[in-house]
Amino acid sequence: MSNFKYKRNRLYCEDIEVSEIAKNISTPAYVYSYQSIVDKYKELKSAFANIKPLICFSMKANSNLSICRILTEQGAGLDIVSGGELYRAAKVKADFRRIVFAGAGKTEQEIREALKLNILLINAESKEEVEKVNTLAGGLKKKVQIALRVNPNVSGGAHQYIQTAKKENKFGISLEEAKKIFLQRKKFIHLNTCGIHFHLGSQITTNQPFTKALKKVIPFLSQLRKQGIEIKYLDIGGGFFQSAKQFAQAILPLLSNLNICLIMEPGRFLIAESGILLTKVLYLKKRKTGKNFIIVDAAMNDFIRPSLYNVSHRIVPLKKTPITSSAKGEVRQRRQPAVTKRYDIVGPVCESGDFLAKNVNVPFIKTGDFLAIMDTGAYGFAMASNYNSRPRPAEVLVKKNKFYLIREREEYKDLIRKEKLVHSQ
Repeated sequence: MSNFKYKRNRLYCEDIEVSEIAKNISTPAYVYSYQSIVDKYKELKSAFANIKPLICFSMKANSNLSICRILTEQGAGLDIVSGGELYRAAKVKADFRRIVFAGAGKTEQEIREALKLNILLINAESKEEVEKVNTLAGGLKKKVQIALRVNPNVSGGAHQYIQTAKKENKFGISLEEAKKIFLQRKKFIHLNTCGIHFHLGSQITTNQPFTKALKKVIPFLSQLRKQGIEIKYLDIGGGFFQSAKQFAQAILPLLSNLNICLIMEPGRFLIAESGILLTKVLYLKKRKTGKNFIIVDAAMNDFIRPSLYNVSHRIVPLKKTPITSSAKGEVRQRRQPAVTKRYDIVGPVCESGDFLAKNVNVPFIKTGDFLAIMDTGAYGFAMASNYNSRPRPAEVLVKKNKFYLIREREEYKDLIRKEKLVHSQ
């Protein structure tokens, strides 16, 4: 994370000392680096420059309007999975011809809204959905492009909850069923069925799942073309979480001579390392058993990934405590590591599953100190909730030596804004 680093023992985001944000905005708060987001997009674009893919940011990773606008201003399209995300896309004035719409359970209203805005592709996930899109397009007197999301039965290798391309998952259709739909394409007179889509899941750190899926899908695509079926788009989804150069080196040779528009849907790749979650130490607790706890003001409702997926995120202090030397009255940083103690870092929510890290080494820490949970730009705020009636945190964007509040912290009144109190008598 080149834009989150220590200078003089203080954690900085770009040119802003992070503790300044913590003191001004309070905690918990998500903090994002503008330059990190732009750099990751450019890294991916450069790695695949030879084929000029359509890179559609997966909004489900982080749908904050400012984040989406940064990426669309760089030329990114958007991958949406709901009418709400389409609404957000419209608010940032995204190019609708660079939007693809996935999801196993699109409603009629969501489909109709997408058709009215002339988005590039609807990635249909069942024959019933294909029929529904055809009917709705007919009602609007339109002919629209769709892709079929196929399920290549390939494991992404990550947590079972974020694998999406095994035959037991709800997503997509088999290659056999997809072939039948393609062959019946003339039956759907309001559709141009011209794309193939797959998405393997999230946090895929090796190339093998993608190459395995492509070695199934590409021959299928070639068979369709031999039968006179035009395939213009190949959407390989997202989920890759490795260097863009390594990914491109593995994928590009398989796509040579295909003469197709490649679509990619990165989410975590673009935004995860671009964000941190700030939190404040409320209490230190020690059990007679030797178990130590750091209780902080962020909780599972603010950041659920550790308790939901059992993943680990690095947690660091905003201020490193130097080990000092009194020689000649000087205070100098020694090179040996600071003394650490093992802790569980936990939040205030009334669940034993409310933890941010377990059994981790933490340097000297005291009540009132601030910590940063690293790599939380993706699926952090996006999955936050109001569990335990806790207001959701603020979001902050840093650009060079300035920071901007891009989402206000919720207040108690926001918790009940849509509720109606019914009197029983």
